[in-house]
Amino acid sequence: MPSPFLSRFLAAVAPGRLDPKWALFSANSFIAAMLAIYLAFRLGLERPYWAMLTVYLTAQPFAGAVRSRAVYRFLGTLLGACAALALVPVLVDQPMLLSVAVTAWAALCLYISLQDRTPRSYAFLLAGYTATTIAFSSVNMPAMVFETALSRVEEILLGIGCATLVHTLLFPSDVTTPVLKSLRTALSDAFAQTTDVLSARAGKTPVTDRWKLAADITQIEILSTHLRYDTAASKPDQRAISAVQDQLSLVLPLLLSVEGGLAALNHQRSAKLNDLLVELADWTRAPDRSPDRADDLIRQCTSFEAADRDDRSEWDRLIEAGTVARLATLIEALAAAQSLCGALQCGHRTSAWSKAGLRHRSGRRRLHSDPGLAVLSVVALVVAVLGCCVVWIAAAWPEGGTAAQIAAIAAALYSSLDDPAPTLISYALWTLACLPIAAIYLFVIFPAITGFPMLVFSLAPTFLVIGYLQANPRHFIKALALGLGLIGALDLQNKFNADFAVFINSNAAAVIGLLAAFVAIRLLRSLPASGAAQRLLRHGWADLTRLANARRPMSRARWTGIMLDRFGLLIPRLANSGAKIEVEAPRSLAALQIGLDLLALRQSAEHDVTRSDPGLQQLLPRLSRAFRWLARDNAKLKPDDAQALLAAIDNALRDTPGDPINRRQRKLALIGLRRTMFPDAPAPSSGGALR
Repeated sequence: MPSPFLSRFLAAVAPGRLDPKWALFSANSFIAAMLAIYLAFRLGLERPYWAMLTVYLTAQPFAGAVRSRAVYRFLGTLLGACAALALVPVLVDQPMLLSVAVTAWAALCLYISLQDRTPRSYAFLLAGYTATTIAFSSVNMPAMVFETALSRVEEILLGIGCATLVHTLLFPSDVTTPVLKSLRTALSDAFAQTTDVLSARAGKTPVTDRWKLAADITQIEILSTHLRYDTAASKPDQRAISAVQDQLSLVLPLLLSVEGGLAALNHQRSAKLNDLLVELADWTRAPDRSPDRADDLIRQCTSFEAADRDDRSEWDRLIEAGTVARLATLIEALAAAQSLCGALQCGHRTSAWSKAGLRHRSGRRRLHSDPGLAVLSVVALVVAVLGCCVVWIAAAWPEGGTAAQIAAIAAALYSSLDDPAPTLISYALWTLACLPIAAIYLFVIFPAITGFPMLVFSLAPTFLVIGYLQANPRHFIKALALGLGLIGALDLQNKFNADFAVFINSNAAAVIGLLAAFVAIRLLRSLPASGAAQRLLRHGWADLTRLANARRPMSRARWTGIMLDRFGLLIPRLANSGAKIEVEAPRSLAALQIGLDLLALRQSAEHDVTRSDPGLQQLLPRLSRAFRWLARDNAKLKPDDAQALLAAIDNALRDTPGDPINRRQRKLALIGLRRTMFPDAPAPSSGGALR
């Protein structure tokens, strides 16, 4: 390919200066690919180009991510090969039944992978479409299925081995540094937003910046999955990172609650509260925030008692008490996160680790999953693959197996997107764009090549550009389509054999497989950004329904983890749909805060030795019915139902049994529920003093 064309192409898609990190990534990927194809030639593997293709599929910006992806890819390939070995010999004489069985396996693996949004899901994704690739490649020679499966495992093992070796040894980029940097950024954002709320400047903060913390926490979770495979000499404790996330997860809902409380009080705040807010803001704003000062502020909040004033109602004093209680929890969470983050940066343990519950921390944070959407993705994959198989069998189409394989891969790879159809059509177009380049190589350049060094020299300009684009998130999809399509079309073998008819037919089958996946997904699975946002909101209310009914509700850490992750997913979808983020985002955070208040309410009831609370027994069923109604995509409750629920909350407020500590906790939780669900409701006629 002429170098002037490459220059113009690179200037068009990646204008400006070359990024050294992207260039290094591209060089490493190309070196690994050439090493893999060379070793595949020397070992006489059946399809050497699969080793090269695996290098580009495994390549990641961070060495730790490459190594973790390599492990998951190998495990997934091995599992998929075993599935193909189990199915093909038994069902090879019944083509349709074999097609159904292999497709069912791919569908099951896809469903499992969609329940885990961390990089671990890659293993099941690979297990699904590897089985289809091996099985559909072996139907014409079923006796060779073991050799085909073994060759595929060897080729992929060779590719991931070369990718891991090169990206680990040649100027590796560790995951630890960006994880710690992301933690510092998230902590700084949390303190800045807290300062804005305490100083009454929250309304001046840009909308997108205000909700960025939720997405940051989920990104830290996904990045930290690679830490166990990282190349850094000293890796941070993943439990400590999770503990920091637990503390930061509380910040947004607490800020929303504090901001609402301060707005409700308006000019009815006591002078003592105003003085406390000034002290808290001074601490959050200070560059060197003293832990001892934080402990002192928490004690002030805990022992806060506003002076009685004749012109203030009892309800205002209750709101003030609830707001100060939230402030105490907020400062405690920020102080614990700061201490833990400082310990992680220094690489040593502190007493804050035990304070944050690190010793008792087990497992990873739970992320949002959508089983219903996963089922639709599975149905789309089944329709696309079986559709190709029906045409393949009925028409005795020689390349039908290729179309079915590509349909399975395409339907699985982008199933985690809200609407994979535009990405698939883009992928198909860029795959078509690579075919003229492949034809130039096969029928013009390769016939003149006499050795491996010349092959490397001829491939370098094109694949260095593709690798550079792959490192750029903006151009990742088109680069992957170009790279994988080109590698598949070239079909590099030990002996050069270019057949134009085979080239056209095999690539036409690949494009048909892509189009089959596109049509199935467009008809069955496409979800616009607004629809995805509404699904996330409905999931929040549905979880609240289960929380109100559960005998043993989930832990606070699990609830905040799922809901805050869901919130981080919601914000970009609201932005893409054109919805008003400042209106819809608080609804999602309100569901999170309602859940926290509900958990506190249930916890206080469990600690009550009398176990007798008729007000709570009447309230929980009403809450469950209200959440179920909102989960049906209704914007608000019916007037009669809302009035009945408000009355039930007020009744529970008037009669709060138990010891003073539990009574206080229950009353604060009920006040939080009332204010979150009915922010504009007038004060209750008689609320009972907070004693």
